Amino acid sequence: MSITDELRKEARGFGRYVYTTPQADCLTAIADRIDAEHERECKEQYACGVEHGIGASIDASMIQTHGYIELPKDADGEYIHVGDKVTCARSVWQVTGLRLTGLAWGVCCTIFNDHGGSGTNVYPPCDLRHYHAPTVEDVLTEFGIDWEHESDCEDRAALLKEYAAKLRLAEGEDA
Repeated sequence: MSITDELRKEARGFGRYVYTTPQADCLTAIADRIDAEHERECKEQYACGVEHGIGASIDASMIQTHGYIELPKDADGEYIHVGDKVTCARSVWQVTGLRLTGLAWGVCCTIFNDHGGSGTNVYPPCDLRHYHAPTVEDVLTEFGIDWEHESDCEDRAALLKEYAAKLRLAEGEDA
């Protein structure tokens, strides 16, 4: 039982002294202010840890006091859930689990290949970003950049085939 729970219990008159309504309200208000300040401090410590590159550092008091832990967030501050698709080092991974490693989150990511194989790695959440499928505009922009850097006609022909396939794939997903 926390100290604030004891104050609230005392305010209800279960102690040796029966309080008047104003006295009970005063004790309850004190308990509420203590809890609010504690909650603010926990959030501030969490934010400070993230700001200083600790990633989703977990304050053990959050578990003991509140019975919950904030979900891990990616590099952009979006919450990570099992089933999400994320990117790391140009690969697209599916989140298959969340693991507490010491006092920090580890995100279990699995990549599936076309032949039914897969591989799983555990990453800190701050190394991940949510995957967003490229739009046609994204593909065309990438194509323009690559086209400028290719001078060989054979390379440009291969580049055309590669990006035509990407555009057909993007068109099929939109349909």
